[in-house]
Amino acid sequence: MPIVHIRSLALPNAIDMPSLLDKLANAFAQQAKIQLEHISIEWHYTQPGHYFVNQQVHHQQHTHQPPIMVELFVPDVHSEKRQQQLISLLAKIIHQHSHIALDNIFVSLRVAQSGSIFDNGKIVTWPKKG
Repeated sequence: MPIVHIRSLALPNAIDMPSLLDKLANAFAQQAKIQLEHISIEWHYTQPGHYFVNQQVHHQQHTHQPPIMVELFVPDVHSEKRQQQLISLLAKIIHQHSHIALDNIFVSLRVAQSGSIFDNGKIVTWPKKG
């Protein structure tokens, strides 16, 4: 963990998505000081005409509209201040590498409690934050 889910309409230019995801993951790992093997990122496209926001239906992603939706999922070992740093950092990294306007990136945070995750065949627990 962290796990990142990104949803947007198709980006206007031909994007090398594997390269973009690699750049996002590496930049996030390096700047957040999290080991790369703990980061998971997926980017899904919403079908054209299946996104309503700002009083209209949108068909393609643009730099300044409609907002891309990002969900950041982290364990509860991080303090509230650290969680906020991770949210801001993730938005800035997405902006830098996708060229989506920073004010057009909507990031929500989900915090997983120790014992509430099933992974690798078992319930996962981690030390309490201190």
